Amino acid sequence: MIDKSNVELIGQIKPEKLTSLAEDLKREQGEILADQEHWKVHGTNRRKASSKREIMEELSRERFPWEE
Repeated sequence: MIDKSNVELIGQIKPEKLTSLAEDLKREQGEILADQEHWKVHGTNRRKASSKREIMEELSRERFPWEE
């Protein structure tokens, strides 16, 4: 037996509009350029990653400042 509510739901689903490969590429290129412009203006917020040894030395200096 077919549930009537499922048939109604299927009838409400609308397929997405298919786009051409050229349209997809153009949209992707636009997004890439927008990202590049954003990072040129704002820069990256990354700092050099410290090694475990450097981190431990820094913590030791903070905890025991008199040893230097």
